Amino acid sequence: MLTRLAIVLAALPVAVILHLEADSIAPVVIVAALTVVTVLMPGSAGAALLIGYAALAMAFGEGHPLRLGVLLLIPALHLIHVTSAIAAVVPVKTKIEPAALKAPARRFAIVQLISFGFAAFAAFIPSGAAIGLVELLGLGALTVLTGVVALRI
Repeated sequence: MLTRLAIVLAALPVAVILHLEADSIAPVVIVAALTVVTVLMPGSAGAALLIGYAALAMAFGEGHPLRLGVLLLIPALHLIHVTSAIAAVVPVKTKIEPAALKAPARRFAIVQLISFGFAAFAAFIPSGAAIGLVELLGLGALTVLTGVVALRI
């Protein structure tokens, strides 16, 4: 039951950030609906839809790509992903020992460090219409490399 509560708690900042970015109630309603789906059926596509919706809303929103809202969404959306994955395999009434969460917490921290490392790297890439193909390919290669390393952790 605590894993499902963690999904809701991780979705709260997502709803607030998207609401502040859009100045509308629509993102809150969409995030709430997808959160309910994720909590009730954590193994469904609800979490992926929630993460995808938030990412697309921020990508097509106004402002700098590395604004505070984007940087705050990175760990919140990752936490939704991790907690819904745990909730999908652990029965609702099962008590989870803290020691069982040590490995997922370690992976979460490592992925966050890598993600914010990418954000720091991306801050130095020139933006605009004149962005070079080499920079994009380099960032893509780093992403693939990180994925391979993350799978080995």
